[in-house]
This record gives sequence, C-alpha cells and structure tokens, in this order.
Amino acid sequence: MTDSKVYIALEHLSVYELNSFRKYLSSPYFNMNENLIALYEIYEPLVKGKLNDSLTKELIWEVVFPGKKYNDTKYRKLHSELLKIFEDFIAQKAYDNNKFLRANLTLQAVRTRKIEKLFKSVSASSDRALEHSYNRSSEYLYAKYFNENEKLQLYSDFQIARKRSKNIESDLKISETVKYLDQFYIAEKLKHYVKLLGWKKILTIEQDIDYIDLLNKMIEDEAMQNIPPIAIYNTISKTLLNQDDEESYFLLKKQVDEFIDYFPDEEIRNIYDALLSFCVRMVNKGNLAFQEETLDAYKGALEKETVFDDGHIIAINFNNIVFFALRAGEYDWAEQFVEDYKDRLNDTDRTSSVPFSLARIEFYRNNYGKVIELLQEVEMNSVVYNLSSKTILLLSYYELDEFDALDSFINSFRVYLNREKSISARKKGTYKNLLKYVTRLINIRDSDKEGLRKLKIEIEETSGVGSKPWLLQKLEEKMN
Repeated sequence: MTDSKVYIALEHLSVYELNSFRKYLSSPYFNMNENLIALYEIYEPLVKGKLNDSLTKELIWEVVFPGKKYNDTKYRKLHSELLKIFEDFIAQKAYDNNKFLRANLTLQAVRTRKIEKLFKSVSASSDRALEHSYNRSSEYLYAKYFNENEKLQLYSDFQIARKRSKNIESDLKISETVKYLDQFYIAEKLKHYVKLLGWKKILTIEQDIDYIDLLNKMIEDEAMQNIPPIAIYNTISKTLLNQDDEESYFLLKKQVDEFIDYFPDEEIRNIYDALLSFCVRMVNKGNLAFQEETLDAYKGALEKETVFDDGHIIAINFNNIVFFALRAGEYDWAEQFVEDYKDRLNDTDRTSSVPFSLARIEFYRNNYGKVIELLQEVEMNSVVYNLSSKTILLLSYYELDEFDALDSFINSFRVYLNREKSISARKKGTYKNLLKYVTRLINIRDSDKEGLRKLKIEIEETSGVGSKPWLLQKLEEKMN
C-alpha cells in the first residue's frame, strides 16, 4: 500500500507530526468519523517502518469494517476523507507557524464581529507579533499593510461612524497603510523580476515585466533603500543585468551582512545563490580574485545552512566548498571542513565525496602518492567523479615523473572520452585538449625555449582547455 496517496502524504510528516496528526484526528472538533482513526492506525506503523507492506485493500477493509462485505466505492471514499483531513491538518500547521497571519486574522475577526471591547487588546497583540519578529521580508510588509488596513477599517467602524474621536487626524493612518502597500508591491515585484532574470540566463524566455522603469524611479527614493527586500532584490537585479558589475556585487555583499537575518530561510537560500552565482561567473571568466569571494560566500551559506537539503549537505556544494578553499590557499580549513561535515552527506555521496575531497587536498599539498591512494577509494558512480578523478590522477602521475604510467593512462582516458556518450562534445574537447597538451609537455625538451614559448602562447590562446592554470605553471617551470 506504499503507492497509495494516503501513504505518500503521511510519509512527508515527521514522527512528531504523525503523533500530532493522530491527536488532530481524535479531536471531535476536526473529525467525528471514528473509521478514519481506525484507517490511520493501520497506516501509521507502516509509515514509521514498524510494519511490512503486506496489506491489501481487503485486509484494511476487514480491520476498519469487521464482518462487512468489501465495498470498493466506500473504501475509496474513506481514503479521500482521510486525505481531506490531512490537508486540513497541514493547513492548520501552516497557520500555527505563521504569527503574522494568526495575529492579523484575529484582528479581522474582531472587526467583522464588531467586538469593540477587544479592539485595543487585539490590536496591541497584533502589533507585538509583527514588531517582535525578525522577519522584514515582503511577507512582513504585507502583514504590516494588512494589520494597518484592518485597524483603519476597525477604527472607521467604531469611531468615525459615531463621531466619537477627538483625534481623527492622528488616528486615521491612511498614508501609513498605503506606505506599507507600496513597499510590499515594490519588494514583491522586484523579487519576481529577479526570478525572471535568473531564468532568462538559462532558458529562452520572451516574457517581460511591465513598468520596470517606473519601478526603478520609485526605488531611487533614499527611504526605499533602507527596506531590506527592496534594497537586496534591487541590487541582485543589477548583478544579473550587468554580469561584470563588481560594484553592485560588493554592495550586495554589504547588504547581506546587514540584512540577511531579516529574511525567512527560503529567501536566504536564494540570496546566497545570487552571491555565489556572481562569484563563480567571475572566476569562470578568469577573475581569480573572486576565488576567495566565492569561499566567503560559501562560508556564509554554510553558517545559514542554505547548502543543506533535508539536513544533508548537497554533494556539489560539499565538493565546491573544498575546491574554492583550496584555490584560496586554505588547506587546513578545507581538511577541517571535510572532517566536520562528512557525516552530513548522505550515505551514497559520502563514499565518493570524502575520499575525492581528501585527494584534492593532498594534491594541493603536493602529496601525490597519497592522492593516488585516496582516489582508489572513490566510487566512480558518476561521470563527474570519473572525469574529475581522472584529471587529478593524470596530473599526479606527471608530478611524480611516472611517465610510463602516465602514457598508458592518457590512452585509457582518451578511450573513455570517446566511449562515454553522456559527455557533451564541448566538454570532451576540453579534456582532449588537456590530454594533448600534457602529451606535448612530456615530449618537449627543457632546452627548447622557443618551443616552450610557442606552446605557452598556444595554450593561452586556446579556449576550452582543462586545468589550463596547471599547464601554464608547468611550462613556466620548464622555461625557468
């Protein structure tokens, strides 16, 4: 029964949430059908892994409706009802976790029910819920607008209609209400604009967002630059529109330091992704000064745990962090990172990422024998690991002067590239160029200064050469 919608839905709950759902089902306020409780009690041990999946429709029916003839329509209807209550439950959880929504809906309920006696206390409670939160994203701006709008309507109902207010000018905060509406609108539109610009970098999308020029004029107001989501998303848009705009990048970095804690987790992840994308793009263009910037961005993302997914560090992030730490010269930090975070990798990734990353560290420390030893532990379960491991092995053989082994390895590497159909033609060309130039590097004499000089120029002018900095470094060593 693990393919049923009920099982799949319940599987997304933690053990704590499963227990909460049981209580929710048992509450007469939410559910008065005891058959649904019986049905859930069949699925709960199955989801928790305490029961093998040997259940059939007939067995479930017999437990819920003992002695009654199986009715498929009723069986399906019961499952549909349990799913409906499940949906209500997760909606309730979302409501419970959203302080802004709870406070403002309470305020709205007081207004619509005209409970004037509760106006002041509920209004004050709503204000506290908003101001005590660290969240200053567009979600907060909308909550402020909703809050002020409800108070404005509530005041209108209770005070102006009866002409009892002596301070109408100070109490009628229409301009304050509209201010938050404007801020929310600008912040949300900028966020969607950034999303669209990001997608346009990787997909062919003809869509545009209207009135962006007008929006930019509104943002010129200095007061707008102090609104965290407006400031940050405006700067991110500039880094996307001008991919060499280092000034905007460093402004974004400053804004992240100042404002990042004002955002919910999902937006923090997106903001760090924007920082990292700019840094990696600059490194790929040859601006090696951004290697340290990339590591700094990864350290921030690591602190905020945006490099994790369901508690596990994503393998590509793990490998990239080690790579940029090494490029920044922080070998000890890289080794400590592997030790501290290896257990946060899932089991499949750990068997490859850990020995591969340690091999990389030893390569940078010039311990080439150790590199070869560690690479033997890497499970080549992906083309990425295969190509990266083969590249490090290639360079290690060269550094160890193992030219017989190197010559044989170059041939086997070339065969692998020709046979592996999943590697793009462009990427194959990059690795084939590496093999070609390593072969020429081996065969050229140190005394042939003119040949070395011409080879250096050729490598520099050829695009798509793997490990180009290493090749140029080895040429410099031969020339000197």
